[in-house]
Amino acid sequence: MPQAAALLVACHHQGPDMRFLQRALLTGWMGWLVLMSGAAQAHLMVAQRGTLNFVDAGAFMVLSLPVSAFQGIDDDGDGRLSMAEGHAHWRDIEEQVRAGVQLVSEQGAAPLQGVFFNLSPPDDAPAAPASQLVVMGRFAWSSGLQGGRFGVRLFGTQAGETSLQITVTRGGDTQLLTLSPERAEMAVFPGFWAVISDQVMMGAHHVWAGADHLLFLLVVLAAGVGLSHLVWTLTCFTLGHALTLLACVLWGWKVSPALVEPAIAITIVGMAGFDRWSQKQGQTVPAAWRWGLVFFCALIHGLGMAEALTGLGLQGARKFWSLLGFNLGIELGQLAAAGVAMGVFWALRRFAGASAVAMALRLASWSAMGLGTFWFFQRVALTAL
Repeated sequence: MPQAAALLVACHHQGPDMRFLQRALLTGWMGWLVLMSGAAQAHLMVAQRGTLNFVDAGAFMVLSLPVSAFQGIDDDGDGRLSMAEGHAHWRDIEEQVRAGVQLVSEQGAAPLQGVFFNLSPPDDAPAAPASQLVVMGRFAWSSGLQGGRFGVRLFGTQAGETSLQITVTRGGDTQLLTLSPERAEMAVFPGFWAVISDQVMMGAHHVWAGADHLLFLLVVLAAGVGLSHLVWTLTCFTLGHALTLLACVLWGWKVSPALVEPAIAITIVGMAGFDRWSQKQGQTVPAAWRWGLVFFCALIHGLGMAEALTGLGLQGARKFWSLLGFNLGIELGQLAAAGVAMGVFWALRRFAGASAVAMALRLASWSAMGLGTFWFFQRVALTAL
């Protein structure tokens, strides 16, 4: 059986239970391969996915990791690992897994008692070199320990290799961790305050790291500088995206990113175009019209924000507190962005005059329309591939 023939074992004796652990893991692994032998050489684990299962006094992990995440093992530099390279560098792989994958409690890092790995070649070429390694291991974890943090710092250099989704199970509880180089460690079944703080940070980061959301917010703010306008604009934007976040996270409403991402780009073009049109007409557009347009666009932006939160796979009460913390983080991020924008407008008016502010606002609107148009066609093209 090709999968069994490809099995590589990297394991050292680490106490009296190590030999039993090795036999148990190897037996389970081989049993799994036998059960899967009729699956037409299907992958042992989907690329960039993993599981972490807490059972009794251990936490068993299975991860699919990219070869490009490891140093010094790809001898021919083709981005794949052959059987010969795997056998030659199994010790290097084991050491890098131990250093790059950790489960930490208040008592410190849990010992990783065994590391097994297997090549994950293409389905149609089971003997070919693989771009992914399926890594297995067991962390020693007392059944009385709660919480903890799981981290992975083995991310690849190729497209699609900078995100890792791990399903965590403990009894009847399930959690989905989405790790990345920017967020390489997350709490496992976190408590109330950990959920709130993590999601506040994620929400604020989503605003500042999302160029499209940030640009839309700045376009919205650029049309007026009064405090009342600022408050009502942010309120409409908050209510809009909060409604779609609520629908997506709590009630499972979902819209394909292939539709959402181009639509977000359209909102930028539409909002900036509306402002330019109203100024060109020389008419004062009722504030309620503009706030209504902001609210409608915010509904669409909320769909994009929901992707970041629903990917966590939180269950039960954690879902509610995650939604609350994420929304709070978004609001804090928006307020910070609004503060910076208003500060720039004030400084420009103070030192360069009102004409400079008007010129800057026109330039910002035209730039936003151009960039939004580019994003629209780019995203449509990407979804068509």
